[in-house]
Amino acid sequence: MSRRVAGPRLRPDWAWQLHQGAAIVYVIWFAVAVPLAVGGLVLEPRWVGWVVMCWFAVLIGFTVVLRIRDSRRRRAWAAAAEQLGWRIRASGAELLDRWPFPPFDADPEAEVVDVTSGRHRGREFCTGRFLHKVGRRELGFDFLDLQVDRPLPPLQVLPASLAPVAAASLLPISLTIDGLPGRYCLFNGREDHAVAVLHPRAVEALADVPPFGFSCEGRRFVAILPAYRDATTALAQLDAACDLLDLMPEQVWRAGEQWAASRQES
Repeated sequence: MSRRVAGPRLRPDWAWQLHQGAAIVYVIWFAVAVPLAVGGLVLEPRWVGWVVMCWFAVLIGFTVVLRIRDSRRRRAWAAAAEQLGWRIRASGAELLDRWPFPPFDADPEAEVVDVTSGRHRGREFCTGRFLHKVGRRELGFDFLDLQVDRPLPPLQVLPASLAPVAAASLLPISLTIDGLPGRYCLFNGREDHAVAVLHPRAVEALADVPPFGFSCEGRRFVAILPAYRDATTALAQLDAACDLLDLMPEQVWRAGEQWAASRQES
């Protein structure tokens, strides 16, 4: 049975800005409010105040709807986690020391919040939200840290839509991977390793879920996902990430072991 779930309607960085109530939301509101006010003054000055108030009510209503949806999303995830025996905690600052590689090492003041940890398909995992700054913008994304038993080579592959929110390199290498929706890019590591990881069977596992990327190095594999996903999507992507590791080619594991050995020698 297919587990295909719908992808996000907005780019991850835009969705983050909207949910966080960032300045861009109010800029858009004023960009619409000013023409409305000017048009009202020209056509019927008596109604200008009401027009602006109605538009302000739209902003308030939009904010309330987002908060209600976020609350429902949190409750649904908490219920799923409780049913599966997973643990939820508010923060996980100690996790930051586990990821000394892109994109987690760019902001020394980054935070990890809303952490869920447990075991799935025989692998220990933790998932939550990574908060950091990209230039002057406060952004974030969801992460999924999965247990790996052997080292992996340095590698970072992201769908192009996730690059802005994950603060990836400005000089990515475009990857041509048949069967994957959207455009994927290599931001760290070797292109032949990325192509080997995204072989046809892995692509088949990834094609049924909204696009996500990953960063790995040594005994760390972290999936990078858009924030504000519902529980159904989050669980489907957890399965897809496990599939990606289960289907990892032996040549990539060997490359990781060689990389780890070279690090120990140096």
